[in-house]
Amino acid sequence: GGGFLRGHGTYVENIDGGSAAGENRGKHENSIEMMDAEMQTGDGSDADEDMPTKENTQQQQQRLIASVAGVIERVNKLVSVSPAASSVYVPAIGDLVVGRISTVQANRWKVTLNPTQREAALLLSGVNLPNGAQRIRTSEDALMMRKLYTEGDLVSAEVQQVMHDGTASLHTRSLRYGKLENGCVVTVPPSLVPRMKQHFATLTLSNASIDVLLACNGILWIQRSIPKEWTTAEDQDIPLAETLQKQRKRHAETPVLSDERIAICRVRNAIEALRVVNCRITPDTITAVYECSLDHGIHPKQMMDPRIVIQITAPTRKR
Repeated sequence: GGGFLRGHGTYVENIDGGSAAGENRGKHENSIEMMDAEMQTGDGSDADEDMPTKENTQQQQQRLIASVAGVIERVNKLVSVSPAASSVYVPAIGDLVVGRISTVQANRWKVTLNPTQREAALLLSGVNLPNGAQRIRTSEDALMMRKLYTEGDLVSAEVQQVMHDGTASLHTRSLRYGKLENGCVVTVPPSLVPRMKQHFATLTLSNASIDVLLACNGILWIQRSIPKEWTTAEDQDIPLAETLQKQRKRHAETPVLSDERIAICRVRNAIEALRVVNCRITPDTITAVYECSLDHGIHPKQMMDPRIVIQITAPTRKR
């Protein structure tokens, strides 16, 4: 046998022998014992070089204690604790992300996915050209890059590649990706957004229809659903790329109505309430909190009261 080794999210506590050890054991019943005096060391051939001798363990004991609240992970003797609400996003190929353009460089944009991490790269070859043109990018396209995305723009994209240093390379070739306008953005810990088959969701609520984009890096986008009336019979003869660009332009230029603003605000506060109680954020949990606030007659501006947060998130915490 042997003791546990300290991984991230843990620390070692020294405990003196005698009665003090007994008292500390009562206080830390849930801690992980690391190097106990009762540890079986055999004939010494199996003991690690870093392990204390039998004489030392009789005088001093050590216990491994978690420094964060989370899930225990064990790899052989290495014990680590992953935080339950980590703010670190680890990109993976295929992830849907939302980021903000920070700089425009030669043939690429730099995108901030998380303020505390390295910026991702969005190459000119990885974006859709105006009107969906399919051709090799030229020097003229490089000069017109700021007409596509400029500093401060919020964009949705997909992780195409992850470099050896953890930097992500993005693309927006899908017609569903691109610039985000005329909506509301909410930031939550990435660990609260599970990877799902579909991160674009249309919430069919009792009094509204709202589109939500649940990005894996913890940035969520909320906007009104595109009305069916915006799709005309003439659009059937137009390529899909042009139709979507036309609808996005109309959405960006059309003011949001008062009822739509209230619904967006209620969805936003429902997400914030789930973040406060550390519940996973999915279309189902957002809808449950939204409808619960409506059933109790709670105004959106009252939803962030601590007592009301506990009340409206009760259905999700019972799952």
